Amino acid sequence: MSVHIALLGRTPWALVNTYYASLMRGERPKEVYIITERRYSHNLPKITKAIKTISEVYGFSPKVKTLVISDDDFKEADRVLRSLFSELGEKDGDIILNMTSGRKALVTAAIIHSRESNVREILYMALLDVQFPNRPYIMLPKHMQVLKNFLGEENDE
Repeated sequence: MSVHIALLGRTPWALVNTYYASLMRGERPKEVYIITERRYSHNLPKITKAIKTISEVYGFSPKVKTLVISDDDFKEADRVLRSLFSELGEKDGDIILNMTSGRKALVTAAIIHSRESNVREILYMALLDVQFPNRPYIMLPKHMQVLKNFLGEENDE
C-alpha cells in the first residue's frame, strides 16, 4: 500500500500535475492526503475532485482526505504532520510526499517528520518555462517539466 501526501499552496495545478506524473510512473496510492493552509482551502473541493477523477481514469479510487492548518503556523504544521507521519508509520506501505505546491511551514514540517517514516519519494516538479503554469500536465511539453525525487534520481516525465 502506498500513500500520497500532497501539500497545497498557491498553485493548485502544480499539485495536480505532480500527482498525475506520479500515476503515469505507475503509482496507485490507497490514500491521498491533501494538506493546506486556511488561505488556500477554497481550492480543496476542485483539487479533491481532480485527484479522484485522474485516479478513476487510471482504474482505482483512493480515499482522499484533507487537512487544513492556520496560515503560516509552523507549530501547528509541525504538530499536524508529526501526527500524520506517526499514524501512517504504523501502517504497512510507502509514503510519497508531493511538495511541489507546498508553502514553507508545510514543507519544512513534512520533510522533518518524513525522516523517521517510510517515505519512498519526496517529489518536486519543476516547470522550466512558467509561461503556461495553469495547464494540465498532459498539455505541457514534457521537456519543460522535470520531476525530481529528492530521495533518488531525476525522472524524465
